Amino acid sequence: MREITRALLSLCAAAGLFLALFLALQWNPFVSLAFSVGVYFGLFLLLKPSRKIGGISLEGLRDGEELQALLQGAQEDLETLERAGKEISKAPVAEQAQRLFSTAQRLMAYLKKNREKIPQARRFFLYYLDTAARLLGRYMELENLGLHTQEVLEVQRKTESVLPVLNQAFERQFTQLMAGELLDTEVDIQVLEQELEGSTLKKEAQ
Repeated sequence: MREITRALLSLCAAAGLFLALFLALQWNPFVSLAFSVGVYFGLFLLLKPSRKIGGISLEGLRDGEELQALLQGAQEDLETLERAGKEISKAPVAEQAQRLFSTAQRLMAYLKKNREKIPQARRFFLYYLDTAARLLGRYMELENLGLHTQEVLEVQRKTESVLPVLNQAFERQFTQLMAGELLDTEVDIQVLEQELEGSTLKKEAQ
C-alpha cells in the first residue's frame, strides 16, 4: 500500500510539472517530459521509508532482510524483558529482569551508533536474549496462573537461579562487542604511561 501511495504522489508531481512546463511555459515537450520523469523517480526514491527497528536503520547493511528479522525478534524480546521487570511480583526476580533489560537496551543503543557490528551480535540476539525472554515470559505465565504445585515451584526456582548467570552473560557479550574499542583504549593508556614514564626519567636525570 505504501508503494502505491509513493508511486501516485510521484506521478501526480511529475504530471503537474509536465503540464506547467509544456502548457504554461511552452517548453519543448520532450524536454518537459525528461524533467518530469526525473522528478518522478527522484520523488519516488525520496519518499521511500527508512526501515528502522529499535532505532537502528537497516539501510546499507549486508543481508538486510535477515538482519531485519533478527532485530525485529530482538525488539520483541526486549519488550518481554521490560514487561517482566514491571509485572513480576517477586522483587529479586523483577530486579534481575530490569537489569537484563537495561543491559540489552544499552547494547541496542551501542549498535545504533556502530551498525557494522550488528552481524557480530547474532549470538546475543538468537541465544542469550531469546533465552532470557522465553524464561521470563514463562515465569510470568506461571505466576499469573497462581499455581503452587511442586513442579511449578521447582521451575520458578530454577529460573530464579539462572537469571544472575544470564545477567553475567549479557554483560560479557556486550564487552566482547566492544573488544576493539577496549583494546584501543588499553593501547592509548600504555602509550600515555610510557610517555609519562619517559618524562619522569628525564626530569630525574636532570
